[in-house]
Amino acid sequence: MRLYIGKNHDEEGTSVPVQSIFRLVGRDEDALTYALGLLLARDPALCAELVRLCGVKPTRSFKNDYAVYLQEVTDRSFGRRDVVIEAGKVRIVIEAKIGKAEPTAKQLLKYAKDAAKWKNFTTGMVVSLTQVELSPAVQEEVVSKLPRKPKVGFKPIQWHEVIDIVLRHEPPDGSQISRYLFDEFVNYIRRDYNMGYYDAEVHIQDVNPLNAKIFEEGWMYVTSLKDKKAPLYFAPYFTQKGDNSGISKISRVMDARTAILADYQDAIEMGADDQHERWQKGLSMLRKRAEKEGFSHRPVRLFFLDRPIEFRPTPLSKKAFNATAPSKQMPPMIPKGFSLRFDELMRVS
Repeated sequence: MRLYIGKNHDEEGTSVPVQSIFRLVGRDEDALTYALGLLLARDPALCAELVRLCGVKPTRSFKNDYAVYLQEVTDRSFGRRDVVIEAGKVRIVIEAKIGKAEPTAKQLLKYAKDAAKWKNFTTGMVVSLTQVELSPAVQEEVVSKLPRKPKVGFKPIQWHEVIDIVLRHEPPDGSQISRYLFDEFVNYIRRDYNMGYYDAEVHIQDVNPLNAKIFEEGWMYVTSLKDKKAPLYFAPYFTQKGDNSGISKISRVMDARTAILADYQDAIEMGADDQHERWQKGLSMLRKRAEKEGFSHRPVRLFFLDRPIEFRPTPLSKKAFNATAPSKQMPPMIPKGFSLRFDELMRVS
């Protein structure tokens, strides 16, 4: 049995089945914050983890008595707050954005200056929750203009950090309903691309023979924190001798996590059996490489990949790609963060 919504269709007008129960609410910022609010209200431990991410040490109140408010409006002159968390003397106001949108400094400062709402709390925090990194100019303006009374802090966080918390979290009650809701929330964000949970369609990077082996046998890729945070796909540019250099395979990015390889012991519970086995092998191969190259104790970004798929019988070279005169040229040395759209990658036959 499949469920369809009349307005839920692809570019050709074909109906697309609903991928998650949360999709029934919609696919905009409000729908996403409603979904997050439900999880926070059901699970005090998850709420405490989010509060910690927001720069506040959770109090005991989060185990017994806390409240989550969605679309809170008290005085219209101070606007509508997307998510508010209150517990004891702690109050956190979260302004959420998706895609490339970000809140303005004026909007964030307006929440901070609502003295009537902060007077009964000793710890207050205004938080921007965005998919893109909040611009330094907005951050600097907010921090420099925060009111002294009431004393309210400011913290920018990103959706990929929230998703990482949800993926790592185990509902304390262990119920099938809770696990189902958590899985549905992740599916809602990762499958519905309209939610904007990605910063590249196809991430491209030069990959030497050693990393090519890790990619093909361990279904993983390691990169710096300056690289893409949440691409949809990874297509390595194999740097081999002769005519074998180029792009010939692509793999879906199932998850991206920040980790220190020397301490990373995650069991990768979210993977299917074949993925789980490959990722464990990939982690082992990456640890050996990290020890040899001296980055075992530095934070890195790990891409957990699905089975690599060969989409070209012969590798696509930089020379062949650039000869098609696409809007984006592939440089001789591919820099961190380089990516292509699907149509840009696939236009070269």
